[in-house]
Amino acid sequence: MEEKVSKKTMLSIVAVALVSFSGIMAETAMNVTFPILSKDFHTNLNTIQWVTTAYLLAVTVMITTSAYLVKRYSSRRLWLFSIIIFMAGTLLGGLAPNVVLLLLGRILEGIAAGIAMPLVFNIVVATVPYTKVGTWMGLAGMVVSLAPSFGPTYGGALVDTLGWRSIFFILLIAPITSLLLGWKTVGEIKRQPLNKSFDVVAFALLAVCLTTALLLVNQLESGAVNWTWFAIAFITLIAFIWRGVTSTHSFLNLKLFTKLKFVSLLIPIALYMFIMLGLNLIIPTYLQGFWHTSSFWAGFSLLPGTLLGAFLTPLFGRLYDLRGPKLPLYLGNTIFTIVVLIIAVWSRHLSLIPIIGLYIVFIIGRNMAYTSAQTAAIADEDELEKADATAIIQTLQMFMGALGTTVGALLQAKSGVANGFQNFSWFSFILAILMFGLIAGYFLKRTAVSNS
Repeated sequence: MEEKVSKKTMLSIVAVALVSFSGIMAETAMNVTFPILSKDFHTNLNTIQWVTTAYLLAVTVMITTSAYLVKRYSSRRLWLFSIIIFMAGTLLGGLAPNVVLLLLGRILEGIAAGIAMPLVFNIVVATVPYTKVGTWMGLAGMVVSLAPSFGPTYGGALVDTLGWRSIFFILLIAPITSLLLGWKTVGEIKRQPLNKSFDVVAFALLAVCLTTALLLVNQLESGAVNWTWFAIAFITLIAFIWRGVTSTHSFLNLKLFTKLKFVSLLIPIALYMFIMLGLNLIIPTYLQGFWHTSSFWAGFSLLPGTLLGAFLTPLFGRLYDLRGPKLPLYLGNTIFTIVVLIIAVWSRHLSLIPIIGLYIVFIIGRNMAYTSAQTAAIADEDELEKADATAIIQTLQMFMGALGTTVGALLQAKSGVANGFQNFSWFSFILAILMFGLIAGYFLKRTAVSNS
């Protein structure tokens, strides 16, 4: 008899995913506002890009706590807290009179999304039958993926009509909808007993490391390495690793990094996010700066691809359930690599229509490989380690997403919108080739473990 997913479980997954949707929607919608924000607040593009980077950094830092939070608190309490924080941040961002308060609002939105993003995948793993995990990981991913589908077009349309502040106010519809769907459906999920206290020291060390690492990359615009940031990032990283190995408190299970099978998928997952969010920042800016496209059409360039990719994600999850990870991983990365190569070679000749077409194929390949890699990486782990695996995956991919936007803005600031677009595309192509080796390493290790 086929195992079914209850309506209550379905609605709870969608309700929690909507909070993540809200944060990513605001992040991608704000990308098309950078030229206007730069004028309104009388500052440069590299400073304004922190509207995106600050959000992604806040998400990243908050996700590091998710393995502890889902063991310590009920999923309902975490969901409600994320909604309250998100609505406060959204109102602050919409009313912000300066860049500092705008960034603070984005940070609050990031904290909320950082709670909700791993929570939705933990709910899927804990409540959905194993034979349908791939499909429902895809469906949860679809809700979140719809945000970058609509975000740039939504932001571009509002910037050209009601102004950039309306992006925040109208977005409040999403958390309100989440409350309506989840009030009677989001409840408790099975939790592992927790008899350890939260490791505040390890959390602080990792937060400082991630923040200073991004500041270090951001400072490269000056043409020199900031050795102070480098030293802080390096020292806190070493201290975090030492603390993670020796501490008796609860934070992230660093032993997962000793598993080659897990790491072989973790790195591609992070790189897919790095490349996608980097291009999501670069493409609208390139179209506006090089082809003088309007804010609306610059944002629209990403809509068809991300929208189609979002709706196809559950099908990619179903393909994983039926055929396993090999076909979607190899096929997805092949499509991804070919498109990135085409963009790198012809970037200076790509106007609005060719970019729309290429981005559609790019997202299909990316989502096919990314969804399968994430599902396999979590599903392969023991029950006691699934929450930690989810936290590590979400943390690294969001940090790499923040890094992608920073590198993208840096390349365009240093070499111009066209050269920056081309340079980032060539770099992405090299990373895509390297991912084939990591995927092959995963299957070799998987076969070895099965044989043993």
